[in-house]
Amino acid sequence: MKKQINMKNKEEIKKKLEKKPVKVSVVMSDRKDFIANKDYLCKIGADFKYESSGSVDKIIYGNREFTYLDMKSSGGRGHHLSKMFKADIDAWLLKNKDKMERWDNNYREQMFNLDAIEKNKGKLLVMIDINDCYWRTAYKLGYITEQTYIKGKLKKAWKIGRNACIGSLCKVKTITSFDKGKANRDSRLVVRTPLEHQLIRNHIIGHVYKMFNQLFEQMGDNFFMFLTDCLVTSYDKLKEVEDFLNGCGYRVKHKPIEFTGLDRNEKKVSWFDFEAKKKNDAGKVIKDDGVTRYYLYSNAQVIHSDLVSTTDCFNK
Repeated sequence: MKKQINMKNKEEIKKKLEKKPVKVSVVMSDRKDFIANKDYLCKIGADFKYESSGSVDKIIYGNREFTYLDMKSSGGRGHHLSKMFKADIDAWLLKNKDKMERWDNNYREQMFNLDAIEKNKGKLLVMIDINDCYWRTAYKLGYITEQTYIKGKLKKAWKIGRNACIGSLCKVKTITSFDKGKANRDSRLVVRTPLEHQLIRNHIIGHVYKMFNQLFEQMGDNFFMFLTDCLVTSYDKLKEVEDFLNGCGYRVKHKPIEFTGLDRNEKKVSWFDFEAKKKNDAGKVIKDDGVTRYYLYSNAQVIHSDLVSTTDCFNK
């Protein structure tokens, strides 16, 4: 006997049919499986979108969303801090957006005094590193709260997540539509973060650059190299630099290094890090007596100093 469907039941069924499908999100940690999904959709001639942003790729197909995330390199590295960080940034902008200063100055995240490096190859030098440099700067400038700052520092391994938060302020996302399995290049979109977010990042990075540039102007050829959050100088300048950075509100650590090569044709600076430990893919230490490192610089990162004597360096 057929079940009778009254008008009330008909309305309920109609509502269910008209209801927007529930969004299904799948996080995938295997790159091969993720690409296999994309290839399958292309093979069957499906319509979907492919998003790429930094280390995260995403496939959007109907109500399904497949996200590739390298859990091996990202898991437990502090990426969860992004929610707190974004909430703080949004709260700061809500109060300060109208009076926010634009950033019209250039800054460098790396600086190389090649002449000084060449003259000091083979000598024992010191690399001074600022602890949690950009995270600390975001807090010092008021962009994040003390609570977020403290939570972000709970684990050393979260450094990657902390730096990712700063980088996300200038993140670029590309979106490509696939029509019947074929990429529609004409439809490609490039989505950037709001200008205010970009300006905040510039203020954070620029604040650190100004500090190191001030050191360079004072130290001349005792300033060999600046890499993001660390400075290389001679040991006789260690205390002065530490005192300067402490006075700016930062804590530091240091270690010995030695410049081993400078190739101006290849634009390559090499040095030996005496305290570095080389690890395999599984994270096991396979070498604990130092590691040779290098950096390929650009002409825009090269600096020159006319300051021969640094007798008055740091004098107040």
